[in-house]
Amino acid sequence: MNTAKLRKAGLRLGLMALLGAPVLAQAYDYNYLEGGYLNRDQPGDDSGLRVQGSFDIASPIAIFAEYADVDHYDQLSIGALYHTPLDRTLDLVLGASFETHDDGHDDDSGFGLRGGLRWTLPQTRLELNPELRYVDYGHDDGLSLRLGAVYPLTPALALQGGVQAGDDDRFDIGVRYSFGPQRAYR
Repeated sequence: MNTAKLRKAGLRLGLMALLGAPVLAQAYDYNYLEGGYLNRDQPGDDSGLRVQGSFDIASPIAIFAEYADVDHYDQLSIGALYHTPLDRTLDLVLGASFETHDDGHDDDSGFGLRGGLRWTLPQTRLELNPELRYVDYGHDDGLSLRLGAVYPLTPALALQGGVQAGDDDRFDIGVRYSFGPQRAYR
């Protein structure tokens, strides 16, 4: 085989490896539904429910929606996430969303930005999700830090929870059902 053919074959192999690397390195599932109990400290101190879903439309892009309802305050977020593995147990997640809320007196809409990580603690199955969230409703904005956690019970079912502090204080606990490709525990 001549040198030009070897270079061309090597280039094709390298390109296939680069294109396949994110798929092979994909550590986390972005196809899930979750929900459960929510306690929100804004406005007031109310309890209710939270439902969230994510669907990986074309890796590294996923769409998501989150609905939170506590007594007299409803919030809906719909957006897209960019996710990429940094290593076998760590993903970077960046997102943007359309935001709307109704507090019983008035409703507003705006946009949201979020950025965080998905990280599995070494020697465990516990996944931590630190995330910074920003919401702008035009005349009102807010910045919050959220720490989520996911503990798998089976490859498809997990316990999930989160604590959020800042301009939007809340905590939630519930279950997550993953409907993407099943994978073995790390």
